[in-house]
Amino acid sequence: MTSASNEPGGPTIGHQNLTCVSGMAAAAWPLPDELAMYRRIDTDLAGLPSHKTAAFGHDRSIAEIARSGVQIGYLVHPLTADPADDAGWAEQLDGLRAAVDIAAAVDAARVYLTSGPSGGASWEQAAELFVGRLTPVVEYAGERGIRLAVENTLPVRCDLSFTHSVRDAMALARMSGMGLCLDFYCCWQEGGLAERLREGLDLVELVQVSDFVVGTQTFPNRWVPGDADLPIARLLAELLALGTPGSSISNWPDRRSSGRAPSLRCAAASAGCGESWLAEPDRRPDGNSGAANPTQMTRRLLTPSKR
Repeated sequence: MTSASNEPGGPTIGHQNLTCVSGMAAAAWPLPDELAMYRRIDTDLAGLPSHKTAAFGHDRSIAEIARSGVQIGYLVHPLTADPADDAGWAEQLDGLRAAVDIAAAVDAARVYLTSGPSGGASWEQAAELFVGRLTPVVEYAGERGIRLAVENTLPVRCDLSFTHSVRDAMALARMSGMGLCLDFYCCWQEGGLAERLREGLDLVELVQVSDFVVGTQTFPNRWVPGDADLPIARLLAELLALGTPGSSISNWPDRRSSGRAPSLRCAAASAGCGESWLAEPDRRPDGNSGAANPTQMTRRLLTPSKR
């Protein structure tokens, strides 16, 4: 995942690339152990699932994060309640507000979420219910300086989401006043993707970068970028070529210089072996050599520091 936010007055980055570990990387670990691990491996940023901070306690989580010295880039809060389950939605939205509070307290920039299942509703009906329920939380987050983002997901995860394409996720983001958490793993074959991203680049808050072995029949089964078959270099190069809202790639300073630098260019450097990797859009990985255990894979990401 990488932040795609370059708004004026937003995060800045120096010469170094920053690496962030996905909030799903150590989901089964207790929060103190997870944060200690991030300190040991010297990661720059980490994402956290909201269910973990909720289980540990709001105030205790904030104190533990502060004690650890680990910078949190975002929280993730999956929505899973059926559209007809008013009580379930009320409980999950309370949890989302708590995640927003923690994000604000630890100086994270955003919380991303899934849209929840559609149940027996049509896409349009589910979207209308989603917008009606989320609008007050979007306003609540905005008051605290936190941006919410909705994710595009795999169709097999209809228990988590009814937004299985970038087109649908962008539409829902526009309707609800949110941003987009773009997951290339779930959309790399989507038709018209580059043009859609061009039109909706202002929505992109996070970009998830992970690899996939073609022929795999178990999901999500994510692999380290470069260890499998997705055309990550091409996808990132196409996204980089779009620039960012209000600027173009030619106006971005080199990532080795001081001042603002493009987070997506840093992401490309992380996913491959530097900017030279971007110049090889047809490069394919050498089989599966060196592939990580997919059940233990941690997503690599880069994002501008808020410090």
